[in-house]
Order: sequence, then structure tokens, then C-alpha cells
Amino acid sequence: MSKTAHHIGPDSAPDRYRLLRSIGRGGEAVLYLAEIELAGGTEPVVVKVLDSKTTITPEIFERISQKWNEQAELLRFVHRPGVVGVREHFQGPPIHRPGESATITGRALVLVMNHVDGLDLRDWRAERTLASPAERREVMRTLEQLADVLDWLHSGKATPSGRTVVHGDLSPGNVMVDEYGQATLVDFGLSKLTADHQTAEVWFTPGYAAPEVFDGKRTPATDRYAFGALAYFLLSGQSPPTAPEQLVSAFRALPQIAGLPEEQRDRVLSIASADTGRRPISLSSWVKDVRHGVVSTTTTSR
Repeated sequence: MSKTAHHIGPDSAPDRYRLLRSIGRGGEAVLYLAEIELAGGTEPVVVKVLDSKTTITPEIFERISQKWNEQAELLRFVHRPGVVGVREHFQGPPIHRPGESATITGRALVLVMNHVDGLDLRDWRAERTLASPAERREVMRTLEQLADVLDWLHSGKATPSGRTVVHGDLSPGNVMVDEYGQATLVDFGLSKLTADHQTAEVWFTPGYAAPEVFDGKRTPATDRYAFGALAYFLLSGQSPPTAPEQLVSAFRALPQIAGLPEEQRDRVLSIASADTGRRPISLSSWVKDVRHGVVSTTTTSR
């Protein structure tokens, strides 16, 4: 193992994970592709790291630590295709060179997730024009998979206690599609496990954040708004506008939506409403309305 590599792990095994490269940010934390040595070989994982230096004070770090651990432990109950698996979570020394964990000050919160091989949704969409019926069916199948898993998470069926699971940062970067066409929600590290969660740590992906997210509030309705923005991205190939009224107008201008009967079109547009109560409860039903326009439209979009 290279002496220039960086590692992270729990206090009992601080060099357990070798960090290969940064692959993005997830809320307040940084995501890394990493590997662990097992049975004479290595296995890839994704490691999410929140360093205490980014949380300003020890008090804030301890508060976040408690929430992080509770949420990570509950997420270990969530098992089904379409949701990334959580391997473990811990608090330990910050990122360090092998054998040097004792020389580093501070602490880090770490969530380790299974690695999902494939393309994130942005790269996956870039390979498609939607000019052919086959590609339009692919897009609809992806939306149907995501709608189904989000409805399941929001229903309370994901955890033994019946708690609602809210992803909280749904965006193209947090969806992976493998070679078989299976879409998987990833980066559940700071997902919100309550029906109505308020947080002082406001973070979001522009264009996919409902208005209430700016007040630090995340609910199933905020996931539904983000899903609508995700659908707009897949149908148009363009980043969604940042304001609800702009997203409604952009949706209305899509040929796939403009050709729908008025009642059906209004149901589709409701997903981008600034009023949380107007957004659809069932994303699977919403996707069925969208499908009627998409499968019969031949417009090319990038």
C-alpha cells in the first residue's frame, strides 16, 4: 500500500479504509471512493467524511454527531433495490497517512456505503437524446423506479418503527444507474428520518431545492419537488430553473407535457408548486400521467 495514500477508520482500526479520490460533496461532508482489504483482496466502498474542523465548535460537532449516528443506524434497516446499502458508521481520527492517526488533532464522523457501479444520472442522460421510443422508455423506466422507491421510503415501510425516510438532497449526482438499468439512490448519510425535520444546517442542490428548504425544512414534499425537478432534467436535458413558478413554466413548455389533456397537465405541473399541500402524494401515480405524454412524443431533447 502506498505510503502517500490517505486513510480513515474507527479508533480501533484507524487505517481500515484507503481513500482513492474525492468524488463529490454530500451536504456538509465530502464523499470519497475508497477501498478496504478483505480476504486477500480489496473491495470498493464510498466513504462520507465530516471533519470536526468544518463544524466550527465542539458543541456543534457533538450535536451533529448525535444526529448523524442516529440517522446512520436507522438507515441500516433500509434494504431494497434502489437504495444504497450502509456498511458502517463511526467517529474516529480525521483523514491521515497510514500509521499517523495519533498525530492528527480533531475528530471525524464517517459513514461507509456500498459502492454502486455505473453512471450518475447526469452522465447517463448525456448519452441519450430521447429521439427514439427505446430511449424514451428508458427514461420513463428510470423515473418509475425512483418514484417507487421514494414512495416506499415516504410510506414508513422502510424502517421497523414505521418512520418516514426523507432523502433530503435528491439530484442527478445522487442517483446511479448501472449497466442493467437499475437506478439507485445514493448518499443517504444525512437523510432525514422524520416526517417533518427542521435543521439549522441548510444545504441543497440548486434547482432541486423546494422553497421551504431555504428555511432548513425537509419533508416528503421536498423530496417530491426535487423529484419533479429531476424529471424535468431527464425530459429536457436541461438543468431545472431555481424558482417554483419558473419550473412550472418550463414544464408547461415541454412538448411532452403541453400535449396532455388540461386536467392531466395540471396534475403534472402541481409537483412544482410552492404550496407543499398541492404536490402529489404518490409519485408513482404522477409518473403515470407523465408517461402518457412522453411515450407519444417524438421531440428530440438534449
